[in-house]
Amino acid sequence: MDELVVRAYNVGFGDAVLVSIPERDTTRHLLIDVGNLLAGEGNADDVFVDVVRDIADRTNGVVGLYVMTHEHLDHVQGLLAASRAGVELTAQHAWLTGSAHPDYYETHENARKKRRNLVDALGDPRRLRQADSDAWLAMMVKNNSLAPDRGFALTTADYIDHLRTLAPESQTHYVDRTTKLSGKHPFEEAHLRILAPEEDTSSYYGPVLRGSSLAAAAMNGAPTTPAVEELPSPPPGVDPGGYFDLVRARRDGIRQNIREIDKANNNTSVVLEIEWSGWRLLFPGDAELKSWQLMHDLGVLRPVHFVKVAHHGSHNGTLDAHIDDVLPMASDDGRDRHALVSTHDDDWPSVPDDDTLKLYGSRATLHDTRKIARGSHIEIKFPRLAP
Repeated sequence: MDELVVRAYNVGFGDAVLVSIPERDTTRHLLIDVGNLLAGEGNADDVFVDVVRDIADRTNGVVGLYVMTHEHLDHVQGLLAASRAGVELTAQHAWLTGSAHPDYYETHENARKKRRNLVDALGDPRRLRQADSDAWLAMMVKNNSLAPDRGFALTTADYIDHLRTLAPESQTHYVDRTTKLSGKHPFEEAHLRILAPEEDTSSYYGPVLRGSSLAAAAMNGAPTTPAVEELPSPPPGVDPGGYFDLVRARRDGIRQNIREIDKANNNTSVVLEIEWSGWRLLFPGDAELKSWQLMHDLGVLRPVHFVKVAHHGSHNGTLDAHIDDVLPMASDDGRDRHALVSTHDDDWPSVPDDDTLKLYGSRATLHDTRKIARGSHIEIKFPRLAP
């Protein structure tokens, strides 16, 4: 094989991307994430058995480098799910986002305080879920590993613990933009750069809403999720209109706090750039607007020939004002450019976002995992260029 191949699998609402890179007399493989959210039609984890078996067949069961972009179920759970079904995969080297280090919040006080404040403001997520039929809230609690799910014995942390064992301990690294990569991967011809996240993730956390400020913020325009039809009945003698307004406001404030935790987790995504034989490819995980803005301000973004659309095509995974950083309107070298969205319908409101996909499609050939069968894959190929 004398072409780099990006193989993206349809795993539902999640990512599973294998990059096969020719180097001298061999091909080395880089695997990014494998997971989905276990929510909605087509997202059951049995898909991972065939997907991981295909990856194992292609790599002889060992990838050169595994990259876990961030700590969300839709990116981490697939390899353990496949292992429990008897399909094993290992790695020579593994990179996990820096904030997944077991001691991270002991050594990074600002990030610990900001995350703790948000978690404390939520109260007990299990009680929230018992008292509230909000499916969106249940999904967010599960994806951010805020409480175990009844009937779903494993948490996000359990899946990440499995990923820590893929490579030898000495070759398992927790990475951020400042990490020195020499000796931490097997690639000789390909050049790898990490553009994000920052080592100190505290800047990715938003404000905390507490007590009466939950209602005040919601009533004064705090971002909310779509209304939920079912609301608890008011106590006897309480005005239903005022009661429902209060419940909705409190619910929206709680959602906002969970959303801040979710955004911070997304913004800790490892953003990886691969350069090989004159081609440049960008894999940003689920990086949201704060991460993109910081990368722009630091000047680390460059035009690419391939980009995986961040956050499954959500609008908050693309900073429209700075898309020229990675996909200028015209290709610098006249070569074709490609964008890939790994997504699924009917799991989250407005994800994927049509306008976001149109933006990428106006500048590159857009490849969409929804157009292929569940468990199958798309391949995008980049031939070796003459020196």
